[in-house]
Amino acid sequence: MELAVFFKSILLLAFFLVLGNTIKHTLFKGLIIPSSLIAGVLALLLGPQLLGQFIDISIKEQSLWIDDDIVNIWKELPGYLIVVVFAGLFLGKKIPTIKQSINQSLPNLSFGYTIAIGQYVVGMITTLLILAPLFDTKAFAGALIAVGFQGGHGTVAGLQSTFEGLDFAKGIDLGLGIATIGLISAITLGTIMSNKTGDSEQELEMTDDDNNREVKDRPFGLQFAILGTVIMLAWLILTGLQVTEEQLFPEASISIFKYMPLFPVAMLIGLLIQVMLNKFGAGNLISNYQINLLSNLSLDLLIIAALGALNLSVLAEYWQSILLLGAVGVVYSAAIYFIFGNWFFNQDWKIRGIGEVGQSMGTTAVGLLMLKQATTSPDKHIRPFSYKQPLYEPIVGGGIVTALAIPTIANFGPWVFTAIMTTILIAIITGFTFYKKRYLNE
Repeated sequence: MELAVFFKSILLLAFFLVLGNTIKHTLFKGLIIPSSLIAGVLALLLGPQLLGQFIDISIKEQSLWIDDDIVNIWKELPGYLIVVVFAGLFLGKKIPTIKQSINQSLPNLSFGYTIAIGQYVVGMITTLLILAPLFDTKAFAGALIAVGFQGGHGTVAGLQSTFEGLDFAKGIDLGLGIATIGLISAITLGTIMSNKTGDSEQELEMTDDDNNREVKDRPFGLQFAILGTVIMLAWLILTGLQVTEEQLFPEASISIFKYMPLFPVAMLIGLLIQVMLNKFGAGNLISNYQINLLSNLSLDLLIIAALGALNLSVLAEYWQSILLLGAVGVVYSAAIYFIFGNWFFNQDWKIRGIGEVGQSMGTTAVGLLMLKQATTSPDKHIRPFSYKQPLYEPIVGGGIVTALAIPTIANFGPWVFTAIMTTILIAIITGFTFYKKRYLNE
């Protein structure tokens, strides 16, 4: 019976994805709106918390419809699907060396890190000084701007075990609300700025920047096996770290690996495996196109399930916190772009910056699409954006900092975490200032 309910939940996700694609390509054609976001809103609208409550219970039980059992499965799915997304993030790609990444993308890295780390700083300060005393919001919420904006809906959902382990289960719904604000704001800002800076007539699709779709001699089953192996290795490593931590420090009040989710470890293992394969000339065994098919499908299903299972009572209870944190995140990110964009980028700052803002408020895919839409010379501007990712994604784009932010707050306190993030932010700006003259002719 449980397997039948699971199968039914997957079929419903597929159904809503069809509806989402249909609406996107008819009503919102040309806009950077993911079909999965539309589908997720429809799933929530037709679910048991809204219109679904007016449907007779007997009809729900006898037909393919959303009931509480379906919603419970949807709540659990994102935590698994996000692992698939992050495990395939670097598989099948040419990974530049650290030196190449820095030389090609130092302004992009500095700009991106300034927004990412700054989102933690402004989020924590807003929470500690305003939300905690006025609305009794937990300090963990201060990290949700960066988690929701940088990592998106998938990363928020992937932190479910971390939130629950720290008695902050409501953080999932808060984070999803903030992530939605960030994505919609990124789409709005990107559309406005792209129309002012470049060619706005091209067709926009949520696709990866991989034009090589040659898949001969690379069976799809092999790609699935490689992706599964990466996840299995990540699970074994994380489990080993958790067991080791527990055995070595059984009475310790500080626990890091205990609350670390699986997806950043899977991303790092995927990156390491791809680097090793490239080094030994076997990197072409992996098809980035086929891996993306699996990852993108997982991400679509994840977003629909996460939004469809959103707890509206939590949103109603904490709507002030969600709106304020979302607004602070948007204002801060936009301010860095409009006020300091031409300081970070000596040439084409509006174009290069819009891609970074898109990634920092939405997702990497949104940032890439904004970049493509804003320029008539995509190779010139996409190259530094792409070279930046190996030194960015594993750290703040759903990586180590994202995974450890909540546990660090729990172990060392919110003010210590805020001080650490502020120090890092100052170091980034100071370091880029020191080296800026070297990159004047970028």
